[in-house]
Amino acid sequence: MLVKLHAAALRGVDAVPVTVEVRVDRGIHFLMVGLPDSAVRESQQRIKSAIEHLGYRWPGKGITINLAPAGLRKEGAAYDLPLALGILAASEQIEPAGLDETLMMGELALDGAVRPVRGGLALAQAATVPGIGSLILPRASAEEAALLPNVQAYPADHLSEVLDHLSGARALRPIPCNLSSMLESPSRASLDLLADIRGQDRAIAAMALAAAGGHNVCMVGPPGSGKSMLAKAMAGLLPPLTVSEAIEVNRIHSVSDRLGQRTGMILQRPFRSPHHTISDVALVGGGSDPRPGEISLAHAGVLFLDELPEMPRHVLEVLRQPMETGEMVVSRARSTVQFPASFQLVAAMNPCPCGMYSNDPEKRKRCGCSRHARQQYIRKVSGPLLDRIDIHLEIDPVDAQFLMPERGPLAEKSRNQRRESAKTWREKVHAARNTQASRNPEGMTNHRLDGQQLHDFVALDAHSQRLLKRSMDHFGFSARTHTRILRMSRTLADLDNRASVRSEDIAEAIALRRAGRASDPWLEEARFKGDDLFSAQ
Repeated sequence: MLVKLHAAALRGVDAVPVTVEVRVDRGIHFLMVGLPDSAVRESQQRIKSAIEHLGYRWPGKGITINLAPAGLRKEGAAYDLPLALGILAASEQIEPAGLDETLMMGELALDGAVRPVRGGLALAQAATVPGIGSLILPRASAEEAALLPNVQAYPADHLSEVLDHLSGARALRPIPCNLSSMLESPSRASLDLLADIRGQDRAIAAMALAAAGGHNVCMVGPPGSGKSMLAKAMAGLLPPLTVSEAIEVNRIHSVSDRLGQRTGMILQRPFRSPHHTISDVALVGGGSDPRPGEISLAHAGVLFLDELPEMPRHVLEVLRQPMETGEMVVSRARSTVQFPASFQLVAAMNPCPCGMYSNDPEKRKRCGCSRHARQQYIRKVSGPLLDRIDIHLEIDPVDAQFLMPERGPLAEKSRNQRRESAKTWREKVHAARNTQASRNPEGMTNHRLDGQQLHDFVALDAHSQRLLKRSMDHFGFSARTHTRILRMSRTLADLDNRASVRSEDIAEAIALRRAGRASDPWLEEARFKGDDLFSAQ
């Protein structure tokens, strides 16, 4: 008897439909074709033990299994469940009714227990094709698959439960999931961390600008000045994940889970901070079985690269293309896969090898590095990569007065003020993001604006145009820098809830592009006065 069932094979962050064909006829053999790997071929022993443990018999006949399409490699133990059901149905021990309407995946234990598999959301996507519409997965995998609307995800803990469901003896209940109600506001812990930062008001304002427009940031400052703390606190400024972003983020993390034992769903924007010894494959993804890298795991969130010059140069250079396009295409001899990689880069580095160099002549005396040593250190990061970073922010050491312990009623008052300031910045960031979403039907943030759309949204007056043109000539900015200055100026206006971009916004964007330096009188005069965006909160 011939039986057909539905399964799927993971390729990148997507799932490709696979048809499992099982035939039991004359002979004594067990033959599996369709490019199965060793984990799939070893399924015979697991399936046989699970079937016999439930009181069914192993067919004493020839068993032929085909996994179609035959040219697609099948990997992992997740095919155990459809294979077991196919063998039972083909040997006429169970009725095949309903098998052709459900996608099933799961690894079997020797006693028939169903173990989790990776890629539950991708498998749910494969079940949306006409004629299927439902899927049976291990409970942990089914919970994340239920995030996808219009798909019935049935959780199973044991092979016997699946058999009872198919026979109608005891139906499995689909998992209800209302993702929109599960998405929470930004992490309270991150907001408290932002309130704990003292003496870096201008840096906090710059990070709010980056969060509002999705701009990339590179912080340069001595050790212990708070660069890592600022990067971590940025999560408290970002708006909550949207439903579509949450589905995409969970799909990426589920596929990357090598053991298929990921617990819990990701409901906050990711914050990834890989070590500076990371390899290029671990950063951008790939391998013989292509998996997402850190830049994809940071999709819709923040990728924090600390000690930027200490990272291998060839590793950093692979960031160029995904920073521009928001995706990573990995091409190998066997396949080409595409990973989402719309991340926000926050980098941190010291100004020199010893970390103590400063523009302040008095503080510069602490640095023992030669000019050549400083230049060699900075040159570890290529110019084209730095050109793709919008904000170059100098972080000064924190004054000792801000580091003294706070006690008594004044301490609580000071902390409450910082909490209110952090809350205010978060509200301004969220309002700016909402403005961008309403202005752009595609919902992209300002750092993705380009072409005529960017010029329509910015619409500079004559004075702003002269200021930008002079800065291009004076500082030797590239065309890419010109675009990024326009994007930042639009975000500055959005933070201030203004419809038009002023010359002050252009000046602030230029100053931030140049690590806050504004030594030219014409630029200094154009900057904010009085109610400065970067004044102390």
